Amino acid sequence: MNLKKLFILSLSTIALFGACGKTEEKATTSSDDKIVLRVSWWGGEDRHKKTVEALKLFEQKYPNITVKAEYGGWQGWQEKITTQMAGGMAADLMQINWNWINIFSKDGNGLYDLNSLSSDIDLSQYEQILLDQCIVDGKLNAIPYGVAGRVFLYNKTTYDKAGLKVPSSFEEIKEAGKVMKEKLGADYFPFEADYYGALLLMLYKLEQETGKPFIVDNKVAYTEAQIKDAADFYLDLVNTKTIPSLADRAAAGNVQLDQHPSWIIGKFGGTYEWDSASLKWRDSLQDGEELVVGDYPTDLGPYNSGFTKVSMALAINKNTKYPKETAQLLNFLVSDEEAVKILDVSRGIPANKKAVATLEKANLLDPFMLEANNKVISFAGKGIHPLFEHKQLHTELKDLVDNLGYNQISSEEFAKKIIETTNNFLEANK
Repeated sequence: MNLKKLFILSLSTIALFGACGKTEEKATTSSDDKIVLRVSWWGGEDRHKKTVEALKLFEQKYPNITVKAEYGGWQGWQEKITTQMAGGMAADLMQINWNWINIFSKDGNGLYDLNSLSSDIDLSQYEQILLDQCIVDGKLNAIPYGVAGRVFLYNKTTYDKAGLKVPSSFEEIKEAGKVMKEKLGADYFPFEADYYGALLLMLYKLEQETGKPFIVDNKVAYTEAQIKDAADFYLDLVNTKTIPSLADRAAAGNVQLDQHPSWIIGKFGGTYEWDSASLKWRDSLQDGEELVVGDYPTDLGPYNSGFTKVSMALAINKNTKYPKETAQLLNFLVSDEEAVKILDVSRGIPANKKAVATLEKANLLDPFMLEANNKVISFAGKGIHPLFEHKQLHTELKDLVDNLGYNQISSEEFAKKIIETTNNFLEANK
């Protein structure tokens, strides 16, 4: 049986279990009872080592609890957890990808409702907008371990050479393009965007104008006219030479931004990229170039529109015999000072405010990366649909953006096809 068939069979089994029978009765325990909890996660050796160390510290503080660690690499991990969930054999505490909530708990009943464990989990340490992304039908199915998002990064050295301040609006970015070409040369651009960056800039504009994310209620939330306007916004940036066209950008070959010659030597003055990769963009610049985290432009509308997502989460098995103790373990891992210092950024910058303060005090956070992550959280939009980053949809949207960027379709055609393609995909995969 191949993995695809196994995955479908497992989902069917999950649905069957969700429809039949009661959730297993939870055990009542005292502090003297001997309890065994299972914890599962995937990752690399650094994450494994640090997590095991933190779990040993928990056992020292709770001597009546033994924690069994189950971990491995990413390859095949989702299939393993799917099978465990279907068979009622999943660990008590699980590290999950955020979009697994959509797989394992479509109605909110597939994972434990952490709202009922708020006396043992300090939910006040999380921004509500992040918790909202883990809620299904009023039930908090997971705690966001971290959040990742796109930030505006600028090469301050390039702007200084042109006698310009780092921009804070798209209008200032456009004006910077004119000045840079006059003072530095025609091959200087104040900003850059690959095909995915181009799509995200369009969505940035649309959410800032409307307050709605790309997908709402399993369909595109924008009209053809609104998407056409966003496409024209992107094309205007290209036509005014504010950003390089896809063809100009491809002249150096199909390379990542941090490897692009124009980025390395400062001819691309800015970008909209992941905060979690901000150190890579900074460190790829040649000596003497200074990268800074810019402000989010707010000249397109009244709403926050930064592209963000929960990077990973922690969930409790709905069938755990020990919900209180599992909640105590979860809270320990995300907020205990010693545990937080042991885990440091092995899972990225935590979303837990207390954990961030602990790491900052211990000088375990790069200030540049922390600034980028703080800005992501401060200007987060409504988040993304669980299927937005699906490989098939991503490929189809890439083709449409490429066609637009290479002038093979009009903005009107682009708008129509974006809606049609996305809605068809969502309908087929709901």
